[in-house]
Amino acid sequence: MFIGYLSTSTRWKYVAILFAWLIVFHVSHAKDVDSLGQRHLDTSSIQQLLSDAVNYRQTNPLEPENPFLAKALSLANQLHDTLQLARVYNALCVDQRNCARYLLAVNYGKEALLYAQDIKDTILLATIYNNIGVAYRRLDENNQAFDYHLKALQLAQKIHHWRNEAIATNSIGNIYLALQQYDNAISSFKQSLSIEEEHQNLLGLAINYANIGLALQGKGEYRKAIQYFQISLRYNEQINSQQGKLISYNNLGQAYQQLGDYQESLYYFQRALDISNKIGDVIDLADSHISIGNTYLLLKSYPQAYTHIQEGLSIAKKIGSKYLIIKAYRALQKYYAHLNQYKTSMEMLEASLNYKDSMLNEQLNNRMAELETMYQLNKKNATIELLREQVHLKQLESSRNLILGLSLTGLLIVLIIGGYVYMRHQELKIRQKALQLELQSLRARMNPHFIFNSLNSIHKYIWTNQPELASDYLTKFARLIRMILENTEKEFIPLSREIEFLSIYIELENLRCNHVFHYRLELDESIDADDVLIAPLMIQPFVENAIWHGLAPRKEGGILRIAMHLQDDQRLVVEVEDNGIGRRKASEISFQKNPNHVSMGLRLTEERLKLLQYSIHTGDMNFHGIQVVDLFDADQQPCGTKIILELPVEFAYS
Repeated sequence: MFIGYLSTSTRWKYVAILFAWLIVFHVSHAKDVDSLGQRHLDTSSIQQLLSDAVNYRQTNPLEPENPFLAKALSLANQLHDTLQLARVYNALCVDQRNCARYLLAVNYGKEALLYAQDIKDTILLATIYNNIGVAYRRLDENNQAFDYHLKALQLAQKIHHWRNEAIATNSIGNIYLALQQYDNAISSFKQSLSIEEEHQNLLGLAINYANIGLALQGKGEYRKAIQYFQISLRYNEQINSQQGKLISYNNLGQAYQQLGDYQESLYYFQRALDISNKIGDVIDLADSHISIGNTYLLLKSYPQAYTHIQEGLSIAKKIGSKYLIIKAYRALQKYYAHLNQYKTSMEMLEASLNYKDSMLNEQLNNRMAELETMYQLNKKNATIELLREQVHLKQLESSRNLILGLSLTGLLIVLIIGGYVYMRHQELKIRQKALQLELQSLRARMNPHFIFNSLNSIHKYIWTNQPELASDYLTKFARLIRMILENTEKEFIPLSREIEFLSIYIELENLRCNHVFHYRLELDESIDADDVLIAPLMIQPFVENAIWHGLAPRKEGGILRIAMHLQDDQRLVVEVEDNGIGRRKASEISFQKNPNHVSMGLRLTEERLKLLQYSIHTGDMNFHGIQVVDLFDADQQPCGTKIILELPVEFAYS
């Protein structure tokens, strides 16, 4: 819907420009000759700025903004040059991806896609699809990443553009690798390898041989993996890629370590350390020290192990790499355990968990900062667009005054643009309301009590010497928070992702309730959970109510049932049923605890459902929304509650 909306905007602008051109053609023709020359100079300036931006990012990898790209975007906007705008937004996508701001990278990539589709530049389109796919893969959004790389592959094959074809097949292989589908990964990497061999691209050959080795390593075929790592190393030596050789040495070190050949593993990790020292890459330097320390632990050479681990930890702390600090503390935990110093070993484990929690908070803060940046960018773009419309109206008015004979044409233009602005204003009002509801809904769901109780549970596991349970709980809790943040960025998500979110949420809540209830999901066999799309976080408030107001007071023997089936291919019917204490008893308990409490989550969900019903089905009278059914036993005593929820759906593959 958003793409179509922008296309309409572009068409109206072209109509207005055409009328204005007919009016002032005989006056401005001479000036156009000069402007073409200036335009050529400005286009060359943009290309130079894009080149300077790449150099800037290499020397400033952590800076969030790239001043050269900001200048290039401003100049492209002044020119109203669609091709240059597509190129600049694509460069912004790559730039933000390289400094780990993946949400912004996706946002810029989609902007580039809109402009590239307008000019029908197929090579540029394929490149942008690949860049967006890589950003989604870094976000662990493998379904989205696969879709974009597949589109890039189809375009590249259509126009026989081997570079994009090789990149797309390699990226699809990496997605399979992340999903542990190793045979599919190897098949994709070999397809990419064949393309790179045909065009003698040594860097591409090195990368694909290494990736095949990683897939074989995942299958446990370590000796075959070593063969591919050795071939990758030879190609990296031919092109004298220090970073490539470093990666190859680390891959070989890991593979030999898994084979139990610790001396050979130590040899390759030491060579990786030598390169890290040579190129001055402190991150790889710390990682190499820790890897060598772990290998010495396996060789039971504890003094050497301690020296390298401590050196790696010291460097990691200087550069603030929480990932490497956690890795070092985990190695020290094993070191002290080998020495039977279990108290110190537990302290190392606790330190690693604290850094893991800190890293999670940092990731969440970074993601929220990206969302805020995206909001500010969209707000700024809307302001610029409004100013352009105002300037355009003034130009039309001036032209009408100069040529009174065409005043009727000028009036028509003003009416057309005024109507367009009004329609856009109405659409923006509806969108604004939807976004406000989404934001309020997100805040309502991120219940502070749930977060604090979860953290207390983790704290309990740590202090009762159950580190594995604590780590497992923390991992699931982090995944849940991440899914909340990611899902609420989208209008619709696959049903499979909503089910995954509900399963993690119910599992955590059941742990907090000391397993007082059992949970089962009944999904109609005709439903393809990856095809059906629903609005995110619509079911969770009803599940939360069932658990805390129905099942938790029951203490034991509780059953939570969630059933789903499609109706008329237009709506998903969801039943949330519990055998709890019933609504009347729950209301009495809730009133005693907090007489003024109002369920904001349920009210916001009802408002969202009405908005979705209106926007998708235009007020379908057969749409029931939410039904509440009180359940009674044979003696007419309350025995639970059933919520019947009808959700509008869309389909991914239709």
